Amino acid sequence: MTIAVLRITIRLTEDISDPYLLFRIRDGFQRSFRRVVGCTEEECVLCDRHNECPYRIVFAQALSSDPATVKRHQKPPLPFAFSFPVIPNQQTSGTIFEIRLALLGTATRFVTEFVNAVKLLCSKHDEKNELAIVERVESLGYRGESYLIYSADHSAGFAESLTLLTSEGLCDTRWVDVSGDVTLRLLSPLKIMQDGRPSRTFSFPLFMRTLIRRISSLASYYCDDEILVDFRWLASLCEKVTVSGSSIQWVEWGGGKQGGKLTGLIGEAVLSGVPEEFISFLLLGEFLNVGKGAAFGLGRFSIGVNCP
Repeated sequence: MTIAVLRITIRLTEDISDPYLLFRIRDGFQRSFRRVVGCTEEECVLCDRHNECPYRIVFAQALSSDPATVKRHQKPPLPFAFSFPVIPNQQTSGTIFEIRLALLGTATRFVTEFVNAVKLLCSKHDEKNELAIVERVESLGYRGESYLIYSADHSAGFAESLTLLTSEGLCDTRWVDVSGDVTLRLLSPLKIMQDGRPSRTFSFPLFMRTLIRRISSLASYYCDDEILVDFRWLASLCEKVTVSGSSIQWVEWGGGKQGGKLTGLIGEAVLSGVPEEFISFLLLGEFLNVGKGAAFGLGRFSIGVNCP
């Protein structure tokens, strides 16, 4: 699997009062992306570049023509994931913050389109004023080193400095020692559906099985890189992990005049007995999130090794 991780620095040009504003961009971002690539809904199916249209490749979530692939993975997730900060209340014009955007496989071909869609969304489309300005975009390496690919004050536009990361490279540069305890931190609301309802209590087997399905589906649909593992065996390993010291609880963000509530699980838990086979999935998941709304910042998590 290959991913590109972008750090996008944004400066507010007007005051905002909703700390969860960024987590609500789904519809607006999709419309902006469609507009950037010049795709119109009415003409999409008949478009001459139907098979190569960036909007279709990124957002169509088309099922595979292989029945075995559909049986294993069903509908594919979107091939990108945002990571947003919670903006402190009543932020004023001039405030600078960063968002992260991970692009997977075929989506890495469209860095310019993704960034321009973010810029268009910040401009609030046809309105004369802007909500924010994209100041700079950097491509991140394995250890967080950054390479400038766009700057608002650089007339040359996008530079060819994109860094591609692989799952193997992530494991080589940030291998997690699972001989001791591992801390799992849920940083934005995690919502995993079970029996048609969101699970309001944390279950590591449910979390891990959902993450494995997500990563394997992304690899199959967007990387031409089927993950050849025994999924039933991996699922059985989940039951051997012990969860202790958990502060994970159900939360509700926002609501009222600011928009609908964002709900899910947040907090941290100490894990014991994590199998090495899970590490690559967890490291990729730190960039790609997990659960409902993962592409737009929900289900973000991190892992860390507890020092003895």
